[in-house]
Amino acid sequence: MPKVMVFAGTAGGLFVFESDARRAKWKRRGPYLKGLSVNHFAWDPKRKSIYATTSSEGLLASRNFGKSWTPLNDGLPIRKLWAVAVNPKHSDDLWVGTHYSYLFHSTDRGRHWTVHEGYLGAPLKENRYGDWAFGTIGNSLHGIHIDPKDPRRMLIVSSTNHGAVRTLDGGETWELARQGVYESCPVAGRSEHMRPTSEEERAKAAEDHLAQVHACTHRIGISPADTQVIYRQQHCGVYRSNDFGASWQDISAGLPERHGFPLAVHPRDVNTAYVVPAYQGNGCKKHNSCIIGALEVYRTRSSGRSWEKLTDGLPRKVHCVVLRHGMDADTLRPAGVYFATTTGEVYGSRDEGDSWTVVGKGLPRVQGLVTAVV
Repeated sequence: MPKVMVFAGTAGGLFVFESDARRAKWKRRGPYLKGLSVNHFAWDPKRKSIYATTSSEGLLASRNFGKSWTPLNDGLPIRKLWAVAVNPKHSDDLWVGTHYSYLFHSTDRGRHWTVHEGYLGAPLKENRYGDWAFGTIGNSLHGIHIDPKDPRRMLIVSSTNHGAVRTLDGGETWELARQGVYESCPVAGRSEHMRPTSEEERAKAAEDHLAQVHACTHRIGISPADTQVIYRQQHCGVYRSNDFGASWQDISAGLPERHGFPLAVHPRDVNTAYVVPAYQGNGCKKHNSCIIGALEVYRTRSSGRSWEKLTDGLPRKVHCVVLRHGMDADTLRPAGVYFATTTGEVYGSRDEGDSWTVVGKGLPRVQGLVTAVV
């Protein structure tokens, strides 16, 4: 019987949750990498290896499900890493995204790294040097999304106003991947929505900031069932593409909030995806967006034409955030769906979201969650 593993990266290390295929009972291990801020993971099913990005120690790899780790930082001058991805066809091929929005590449399983020269020429890259105080992570490259059927096709996301860029040739050339998104984000780039004031410069700065924030992409999910289809959670809504990101359609109608961070795509059904909407308001003391009240997951089974609220087993009173990498799905039948919060809870569903149980609680702030079936 296969085993399901849920890796939860937190502000205080890595926790591992294990279950059999029934997913009724979970065993907890950890914390590993104790004291480190762990941001994101990549699972290599061919070599049964997991890669973890951290905020201070760069990239680490484990071949025993988190019990011991090897640092892989030769050639990485920046050790604050936000994203890692494994080439699904050639697992020697790794990519990481760093603070200050740089993309690094390794062809020997992380033993040596070089900055990816092609990405330095990506559209609007010249506007992404330095750092800033927007949001909670500043200028970072936090999303690396590789087409599992054709690894030459990639989408890269950084916390900037370009939203996302894509390549179809392995990173030699790049283009913006936001047609239909930026134009439909409420207020963004539309001066008629800004009330004129006598403080002209201040108003212009506010408009520019609003445009950048609204265009910010939080999470992208490529459908394993049809990699032409991609779902996207923006600061300003949820979108779907049927042409690998060349164009996008707004599918936010039916959600209580356009804004949110995480997203998960069903492993076999191209029409099914999951999001957790977030509230933006003055009650969010430790984050600029949060969930206050009921914790709700929304599922579409119609490519975004309609959404259904999933709350069975979830608490009715929370004050937390589900961060951009805080949600994932396993590949079993029926698919399991998992998400985790900044208040240290991990929730799981073994019936594709119809009902939820607590997988783990009492963790530090959960920043990244990845599942594996082994």
